[in-house]
Amino acid sequence: MEIVYWKELGKETGKVKIKKESVRYRLAPFVQWKVLVAEKTVEVKKGLPVVLKIKDVAIPENTILAPLSIMRHALGTTIDVIEKGISKVEDEKKITHAIFLPVEDGIVEEGDIIGVLKVFFVKTGLLDRRFGFSASDIKIREDMVSANLVYKERGELKREKVRTRFFGYFKSYIAEWEPVVSAENIDVKKGEVKRIKIKEIVLQPNTVVSPLHIMRNAFGSVIEVVQEGKPSKVEEEKRIVEAIFLANRDGKIQNGDLLGVLNVYYTAIGKFEPKMSQKEEKFARIVYERSGKIFRDGMILKPFAYRRKPIARWEPIVADKNVAVKKGEVVEIEIEPIKLEENTIVYPLYIMRNAFGTIVDLIEKEPARVEDSKVIEKVLFLPIFDGEVKKGQLLGVVNVYSVEIESYEILGKWLSEWVEEMKKAIGEVT
Repeated sequence: MEIVYWKELGKETGKVKIKKESVRYRLAPFVQWKVLVAEKTVEVKKGLPVVLKIKDVAIPENTILAPLSIMRHALGTTIDVIEKGISKVEDEKKITHAIFLPVEDGIVEEGDIIGVLKVFFVKTGLLDRRFGFSASDIKIREDMVSANLVYKERGELKREKVRTRFFGYFKSYIAEWEPVVSAENIDVKKGEVKRIKIKEIVLQPNTVVSPLHIMRNAFGSVIEVVQEGKPSKVEEEKRIVEAIFLANRDGKIQNGDLLGVLNVYYTAIGKFEPKMSQKEEKFARIVYERSGKIFRDGMILKPFAYRRKPIARWEPIVADKNVAVKKGEVVEIEIEPIKLEENTIVYPLYIMRNAFGTIVDLIEKEPARVEDSKVIEKVLFLPIFDGEVKKGQLLGVVNVYSVEIESYEILGKWLSEWVEEMKKAIGEVT
């Protein structure tokens, strides 16, 4: 396969051919935070992705990146980042730009926080050790950041200067799913970015979230969720009231439609005291396409808990056709099929892997349960530059994780076991 990257951003591309292969890796139980801060003042327009210069962020070797979800800037969300040159997971990296998707018109000012990265420490190769890491493998650094926290309160834009330490957290592989259900009727158009009111989701303290990838609604994908008012800390309770939805076709979202699903992971910051909440069944309508028609099936969604395995793999996503792309115009691109086993979940790997854009989501023919096997043959791709994606070129990389799914009642037992395990292991990884 071929990788197309920017030698000079927006001006000159480079190409390199590499072998297409799956790679297994192990995740460490600690996550570092890195803050993305705008280096220049830029005017942004709703729905038009923009490449923002940020203060350079140094990323250690043997790491992968993901966003700390829940929108961090009132005007939009960072959907990917761009590194200087091209690197492997095993290399040190320098992040120089962020891809920012505005949800409304406005000004991103120099010094604004536009996102936060989660830095996961990983190890490839022999994976037979219990944790696979020693203290020297995990290069943790506490960062002191002075920047602007930008949020909306009662409809008014607030810009608050903050100075705080960013460190990280110990993460579990224990999680639950929260359905993201529309609380309004709203029209959507292809390529449009919409704020959609949702049935409120209350997140327990010491939890982090990320959308469950593989598109769950025929009209588009949830790319982010929004908290009302000033963003809370990870260790605080959070109330999610809106979803940021990127439409891939024209249509109507109805009150009660399932827009997507959140993965809610339990973490520990300081003391190992994660607490589960009480959950009830929820009703939602699954919206899907079959034979060119849209169907809505109502169903009861039961709460489930799951444990993610610490060993995962990367699967390259390779274009299967030539496609001309235009900045900001979301497009479905056929890919060389990726087979996913039953009981797996996926996340696109952060850092833009194709010079012309980034993968927003994966698409399957009809919604399937996590418990089912599936084949992915298309992705939802958001171009950041005009250009052409060619057959055989890398579009991105997806992380594939195996999970163990159980009824929600087992969550408390799992959390207790994790707390005891981490107390014993903490000396091995810090």
